[in-house]
Amino acid sequence: MSASNQQADLAATGPSPEAARPAVSVVIPVYNSAGYLETVLAAVYQSSFRDFEVVIVNDCSTDNSLQVLSGLSDRFPYRLVDFQENLGVSKARNAGADAARGDIILFIDADCVVQPHTMARCVAAMEQEDRICVGGAYTTEPWDKGFFNTFQSIYINHVETKVENPDYIATHCMAIRKDTFRKFGGFITDSFIGHAASVEDVELSHRMLAAGYRLSRPQDILVQHIFGYNFRKSVKNAVKKSKYWTMYSLKNRDVMKDSGAASYELKTNVGTQALNLGLLVALLLTGKWWLLLPMAALFLANLAVSFRLLLLIKREQGWWFLARAMAYFMLVYPIVVAYGSGVGTLKYIWEVKLLKRYS
Repeated sequence: MSASNQQADLAATGPSPEAARPAVSVVIPVYNSAGYLETVLAAVYQSSFRDFEVVIVNDCSTDNSLQVLSGLSDRFPYRLVDFQENLGVSKARNAGADAARGDIILFIDADCVVQPHTMARCVAAMEQEDRICVGGAYTTEPWDKGFFNTFQSIYINHVETKVENPDYIATHCMAIRKDTFRKFGGFITDSFIGHAASVEDVELSHRMLAAGYRLSRPQDILVQHIFGYNFRKSVKNAVKKSKYWTMYSLKNRDVMKDSGAASYELKTNVGTQALNLGLLVALLLTGKWWLLLPMAALFLANLAVSFRLLLLIKREQGWWFLARAMAYFMLVYPIVVAYGSGVGTLKYIWEVKLLKRYS
């Protein structure tokens, strides 16, 4: 985890270690995020909580992120860790944590906009107990409008706010004490279940839970996400997440757990639609129209399981948006997620069971 092991690859700039230590270090990994940086930093500096520093880790961006950061440094001071090669987001966050001077580290992503009281509420929750990690969910309204952005933001908000003591804390808003982070060795960097798999925050959370730490995600701690999704990007994200989440869950033996974005609503949706597809094929082959009855029952069961999500969508965006969201979530999404999960299952069998890697 130590940044000192990577001195050839990075250089830190900013206040000296002797400067007054802030209470919170906001750590932001950056990779080709030039278009978001001003918005993200402006939001941090509009926080009601003022005793903080910002640590930015540039993971060898190939766009003009460094130039943009340079132009923002007077308005939004930060300390910079600059990688000379692309090392991945887990190593970037770990290096940012090493450079942090605050007792509490608040990890956010370079496409997440904190709300005015996000930091203050994280600190207040952290002060309640020692063995805790605090997180936040997405707002129901994304920073960038559009159907796919809004659907994803509402979905994540729902699955991440339905329980206060969740299965994991996501790094779009994760507050953790620096000594706790060091104790657990930071984020794993393994490309199978680490940063390349987008589950490094889940893996760290599970290690903390196993050690008796509590995870807390109060409903009033929120960040606004910048998605930039269209249909293709939304599908690509779903395939990637379902693929690697399946691999991690198979290794962790908790495939059926209701776990954040891998929610029971999504798993029920995929399962019932797969069964309905089989029944539809049987109906077409046999002409037995009574097969419509179990198909209807499965559809209604799926609606019942996802009722709270659908109610939230309707309340936030109205009936027309709900109709499109139901078509996407219940017809398109199951196919995409099933494909990603299938690929992940095959990769897990090949990598772990046959090649005996990561055993």
